[in-house]
Amino acid sequence: MKQLARSVLPMWLYRRLARLYAYLLAWREGPAFLWVMAFGSGEHTHQFRALRMPFTFRLTSEDKLVVFGNIIKGEVLEGPLPSEARFIVDAGGYIGDSAALFLSRHPNARCVVIEPGSAYAWAALNLARYGERAVLHQAALMSSPGFCRIQEADTGSEAHADANGTIKAITLPEILATSPHGRIDILKVDIEGAEVALFQSAAEWLPFVDCITIELHGERAKAGIPAQLQAAGFSISHHGSLTVAVRTNQQAQR
Repeated sequence: MKQLARSVLPMWLYRRLARLYAYLLAWREGPAFLWVMAFGSGEHTHQFRALRMPFTFRLTSEDKLVVFGNIIKGEVLEGPLPSEARFIVDAGGYIGDSAALFLSRHPNARCVVIEPGSAYAWAALNLARYGERAVLHQAALMSSPGFCRIQEADTGSEAHADANGTIKAITLPEILATSPHGRIDILKVDIEGAEVALFQSAAEWLPFVDCITIELHGERAKAGIPAQLQAAGFSISHHGSLTVAVRTNQQAQR
């Protein structure tokens, strides 16, 4: 339905209707919350119905976008994600919104969160409330270890390998080494185009991942990565801006 609306409505109208829908859904958070979202400034802490712990965010257009999209509408949870998970990786954690949702939905899971940009400080604030279940790295997920430089834009940070960079690059094999059962149950990837290079080394880590929810950037990623995942035994579905890949045998078990 969402895809159909995008295809038939002018973009300006679609965006206004989407924003109105988000405010209607947000009514469940109370009229005071709606007032803050519409007219507030600075920062705000709220106990969302979807989260186990309070969440703090800035009243900027970027932060309100992820609050409406992920916490209120649950967009990052769309698709055939597993009903149970013990080890989750969130690459491109921004202010901790998606990780907070994963940790709230899966109370026995540990979530490794990777965020290279300045939003790291806000993710640290929000995820500290989940204790040892949240492991946060100020780093960029890349295909090889080393350092990188980042370019920040809106709600994401684009990383480029650079020996003179100041941000650490972390790899999925490094993260897998910390999994309690040697697998990643859910891998969420939103790394602003770096996914193309990441998947060039997929043979090292993809056999140990059961579900991937990824935002693909650019035609090369959109054409190549779903085909690569299908060849590796994943079934593919599309949900808004996200592509969700689930191992066929995992779907059968569920």
